[in-house]
Amino acid sequence: MSNAAILCTQCGASSATALAQCAKCGGRNTRVCGGCGFQNSLAKNYCDKCGNPISEIRAVVAPPPPTSAPDAPKDAIPATVVKRLSKEPAEKKSTPPPAVLPPAKQKAFEPGAPSAPLANTPPPGGPLPFAGRQAVDPFAASSASNDPWAPVAPPQAAFIARPSPWIGRARRAVTVAFATFAVLGALVAVWHWTENNKPENAAHRAAVRYLEDLRARDYAEAYSQFSEIARKYCTLEEFTASRDTSTWTWSDLRLEHLEPGAVLFSYSLNVEGQAPRVDRVLFVEEDRRWVRPYSWVLMRKVEEAFEKNNADMGLVLAQAAATVNPRDPMARGYLCEAAYYRKSPLDTERQCLTAIELSRVYPSNLSLKSLYHLHAILADTYKNSLMKPELALDQFAQMLAFPSISPADQCEILLARSEAYLALSRPGEALADADRAGQLCVRPQDLSYIEDIRRKLNAPHQ
Repeated sequence: MSNAAILCTQCGASSATALAQCAKCGGRNTRVCGGCGFQNSLAKNYCDKCGNPISEIRAVVAPPPPTSAPDAPKDAIPATVVKRLSKEPAEKKSTPPPAVLPPAKQKAFEPGAPSAPLANTPPPGGPLPFAGRQAVDPFAASSASNDPWAPVAPPQAAFIARPSPWIGRARRAVTVAFATFAVLGALVAVWHWTENNKPENAAHRAAVRYLEDLRARDYAEAYSQFSEIARKYCTLEEFTASRDTSTWTWSDLRLEHLEPGAVLFSYSLNVEGQAPRVDRVLFVEEDRRWVRPYSWVLMRKVEEAFEKNNADMGLVLAQAAATVNPRDPMARGYLCEAAYYRKSPLDTERQCLTAIELSRVYPSNLSLKSLYHLHAILADTYKNSLMKPELALDQFAQMLAFPSISPADQCEILLARSEAYLALSRPGEALADADRAGQLCVRPQDLSYIEDIRRKLNAPHQ
């Protein structure tokens, strides 16, 4: 009977008993034949390679297996070096209960040795499995070496072609450049849209188109740029009939005044046979469009009504003109005059002040004489209707500041202001205006009125 040893396939430690697991590292124990060094399962009583009995156990490392050829003499000393296999996960450290082998196999039975193969135990003569790996017979002869203990070469990893790092960098650079250009393009588009839709720019394009249509006498196209309410009070035929047939050109369109919802432009108007002059054109915003609040035809109807002393019709037409173009000083001036004739002092004050204020921003056909007339209406309303002589003083001062005012007009203003000073109990200033008026007035009734003022003030006779 050959001596045998219980050796661990993982760490090579020997065991005195036929335990399934190594007490040192938990690896799998095998029964190593003392004659040929073949590793057998613990359940074997005979070596699967040489057939010698292996029931006797030695607690020492068996000699290495023979390294000579298989047909060498039996007295050759075998080399029994145990090859350490890759570490396997520890199995449960429990020894299965002993079982009695069948009579045919009951040779040199040792207590404690399992009678049946353990789980994952290879069939007789087969290799020991590797946990989690493909089972490889460590004792199978290699094509490169006849040494049964030679390790099996690991499989060669397939060659994987990896792209050059420069390709990745180039792709990232292209992506970053594309994203940058996309952002810049979006910013430029937003800026362009914002600039185009600014009131002064959008209204400028509308004004250019309108002036070009008028110059080309395309009145239908120009009429299409009127506001909705302007087309209500003026037909295309009326607009066409009101146009002058003279040849003219325009140039140097520029922004003159900008406010929410309205843009005023000025331009150089060159009429054939006339000296160049500055004209203006107003555009207002309506439903996101810039349109013309055209009211000139309507204003002509207002003038005709007042010239015919039809104040009621003039008032109605003036209100319509102010509705079409609320920024027209002339329409407000007609409303001021109509309210004055109707003896409505509060409405007179509101319309006159509005007309004067608008005339400082929006030019119109209001002449200096017309503006002077508005100040006169307002001064008289303050002094005689609203009983606010202190406000009338400011209107008188503005009237006296008008250029080329006649002596007769100065006479009237000074006498009226003298009365306002008397109402405010300012006799010194009242007498000064009366004395100054005495040097300008020529009508007998005016001179007589000056003497009455002097008597009231107990002034010495001149």
